Amino acid sequence: MQAHAILEKSKLIKNAKGKPVKVVLPYRAYKELVQLKISQEIYERPETQEAIRSAKRDVAAGRVHRFKTLAEALRWLDK
Repeated sequence: MQAHAILEKSKLIKNAKGKPVKVVLPYRAYKELVQLKISQEIYERPETQEAIRSAKRDVAAGRVHRFKTLAEALRWLDK
């Protein structure tokens, strides 16, 4: 669901002073936001960041294998 669609379909609930205190979202938007948050948390983990840096070093050093098919890659992994 795109951001503008979420904004159009969301409802703000305000307190007596008019301050927004809650938001009612379409369920699909809620699920997408939860998945995004989970992905962000995984990405921010130190071990994930180190794995990304390590992979970049491997690519820069030419330590990569290129495969034309998934089957070819799986055969290589089984060696």
